[in-house]
Amino acid sequence: MKKILLLAGTALLASTLFAYNPPFGGEEMFRLTNPELMSGAASATGGANFTVLPSSIVYNPALPAWEQRVEVDASGTIMFNSNKISILGEDSDSSAGFGAELGLMVPTKWFVFTGTTSFLASDFYGMNLRKSIVAHGGASKEISRNLAVGANAYFGYYMGSGADFTVGADVGVLYKGDDFACFKNPRYGFALLNLGKPLSGYETLGIDGSFDDASYPGFLTPRASFAATVFDVSKVKGGFSCDVAVPSFQNFIADFSFGVVIDKLINVSLSWQGNARELAEGGSDGFNVPALGVSMKFLFNSAKIKEKNSDWEQSEIIPSVAYQNLYSGIHAASFGARVNLGLKDTTPPEIIIWNEE
Repeated sequence: MKKILLLAGTALLASTLFAYNPPFGGEEMFRLTNPELMSGAASATGGANFTVLPSSIVYNPALPAWEQRVEVDASGTIMFNSNKISILGEDSDSSAGFGAELGLMVPTKWFVFTGTTSFLASDFYGMNLRKSIVAHGGASKEISRNLAVGANAYFGYYMGSGADFTVGADVGVLYKGDDFACFKNPRYGFALLNLGKPLSGYETLGIDGSFDDASYPGFLTPRASFAATVFDVSKVKGGFSCDVAVPSFQNFIADFSFGVVIDKLINVSLSWQGNARELAEGGSDGFNVPALGVSMKFLFNSAKIKEKNSDWEQSEIIPSVAYQNLYSGIHAASFGARVNLGLKDTTPPEIIIWNEE
């Protein structure tokens, strides 16, 4: 029995490693449903300004470990096709697509539990991701002041002709280092993503122009990231992040983001993804323009919630928007909001010795 399982696992790994033909955008599909992910937070270190939201666990399950508040988020994306064409003589290229994401983060004494679900409909010739719904659930924990770990389980269903499902797990770590050179508050992240059953036989148009071997996102994807603050002047702080990922060990993706925080309330960010296989196979069609995003923090009185939890007297809402010109004339406009119940505890504990007054 062990030999049979070993052979089956080896066959699955071999077929996945040698069959690699994802559609354009297939390795970055989750960032398309949320404006903050689209504009820089899709990173194993939380992006340039350490933006952590429920859907962050898709890039590193350890990211929420230091969060102290219950958080709810919702977002949506509308995609427009300005270069609609016909495939094989048929009018099969869509004019529009959309995506949506819902998430929840709940800190407890032992773990921070996080869940996120995303839906995507993208029936474009230039980004043929088709229709899918994918749910992630994870737990993260602060191991020390500087180190956090986390793990996810996920399930996805991809609809339409050749319908298939994915199931698997992600693991990740996040480390906060000491300042060096011009880098302040540096963060190091590493994650192993998509450890499980990939898509097989799903009929979608891959980067090589065929419908063969279109499994995505890439099975067994290592992702490493570095982020830091590079300037902090008056009420303006700026940082950057850089991620590298190697999907199925057959591609190389680099994610860069730069962000500025103004008075701890306004966040402006830019991000760009360079996908080696998309650029090699698609040329100019495999190139996307950097995404631009803006978010703003507002405080509100949550007195009704306070009746159940005294720490929730005041809460905050963070609306955000983002825009990106994607592949082959496909434009994406994303909008959403996060609600954090309560405020962060910034007061250290007071220790009284010998009943001193």
